[in-house]
Amino acid sequence: MQTSTELPIGQLIRAARLRLKMSQYELADKLAAVSGKATMGRDRVARWERGRQVPRNEWRQWLAVVLQMPKSELDAGAAATRRRSRLGHAAVTANAPVTSTTSRRQQGPPALLPVFRSRVQAGILAATLLNPNRAFSLTELADDAGGSLASVSKESDVLEAAGILTRRNQGTVRLVRAGNGRPMIGPLTDLIRVTYGVPQVLGEEYGRVPGIERITAFGTWADRFAGLAGPEPDTIHLRLTVLDAEELDEEELHAATRRAEQRLKHKIQHTIVPGASQGNGIPVQRDRRPAVDIAAIPQTGGQATIVDAWEAGRAVVTKLIDDGQLELIGGDDARSGPFFGLASMHLDAAERLAAASAPSAFLLICQAAQLIGSGLLARQGLRSAMGAQPDVVSEAVAAQFGAQYCQIGMLRQRATELANPIGRDNRVTPGDVEDYLPTVRALLCSARDTAPVVSLFA
Repeated sequence: MQTSTELPIGQLIRAARLRLKMSQYELADKLAAVSGKATMGRDRVARWERGRQVPRNEWRQWLAVVLQMPKSELDAGAAATRRRSRLGHAAVTANAPVTSTTSRRQQGPPALLPVFRSRVQAGILAATLLNPNRAFSLTELADDAGGSLASVSKESDVLEAAGILTRRNQGTVRLVRAGNGRPMIGPLTDLIRVTYGVPQVLGEEYGRVPGIERITAFGTWADRFAGLAGPEPDTIHLRLTVLDAEELDEEELHAATRRAEQRLKHKIQHTIVPGASQGNGIPVQRDRRPAVDIAAIPQTGGQATIVDAWEAGRAVVTKLIDDGQLELIGGDDARSGPFFGLASMHLDAAERLAAASAPSAFLLICQAAQLIGSGLLARQGLRSAMGAQPDVVSEAVAAQFGAQYCQIGMLRQRATELANPIGRDNRVTPGDVEDYLPTVRALLCSARDTAPVVSLFA
């Protein structure tokens, strides 16, 4: 928890408004009446509460009257908002640089990775490249990158022109996502992960450890994230605030640290501190250096634990990770259910299509097999890296779970042959569908039985 003096003014306004059971429209009307300014409207209140705008001193005076709270508290909230510098899953909440405004820090080269022209651009890349399976609206990107819609739209246009992002329109909503197939995407993703991807990785790994109440970064990495120029940090320093240190699972914590270090290629040092529930409050930086709050990404239902690593095929998977063929993932991506569900749908559709179109049915079977392999890897917190070899999924799954999963690679090759309509090997008969459909169904049953006992790879 944060004390009231740490809270940004948007949160203070919203909490006071809800306490008084007012809507944003009602608050705007009351402010217009007490100030005598008819231009006050609900949109301005919404901008204040979202942190898009800080009320001027004059409006803070009227807000204090209408919301029945001390103006000094609103002034402190305004100062906290101006200090606050947000990007993705992290925000500078204390001791941000006072020599630059937030907007100027966003427009200039980011201190954490000054090869980019702006912090907003780095934030867009962090959101899209680290979540390649997700499409973002410009509003979502603006929230993640901590910038305005105008700046996000401009930066997205530049990245789309370079082929780093792709776009599609869904009605009036413009959706963008990471591109694929270009040689630069893989190295660029690695670069983003170890800089502006740090908050997401830490939030995923430590967020699944029971008992951790708050994740706070300090030291050199926090300085760079806040916009202070300097060398790249060798170590990421964390304060982990816990509810009860005696109940913290040390094995889970150390396993999370190992995975985070492997994903970020940085050493991580953490300090355990007691939480506010134990009466000691949450620590703040006493040397006036920036502190960065990192949002924990909690474990969702059905995910594997971090400990009790699956040992079969470990050498093969470790080599694939070291060679950049596989990458570690966390959060909602580390779930097998969606993959198995879609594979089952493909197999059901293939059975219905077998008589009418054997080639179409067979392609669905091939895709189902690939989804089964990807689902098992997702359960382990693994996925095929950008630019990886086509058979990496089959190789990793067969090495760990048995030779029967070599069928995944064989069917992938067969699907490639079928993609060439004038090739000699593009013929499929209903008999082929009849032979392979039960085989892949058996793989799906085996994968569903195996997944519950598989742990995250660490």
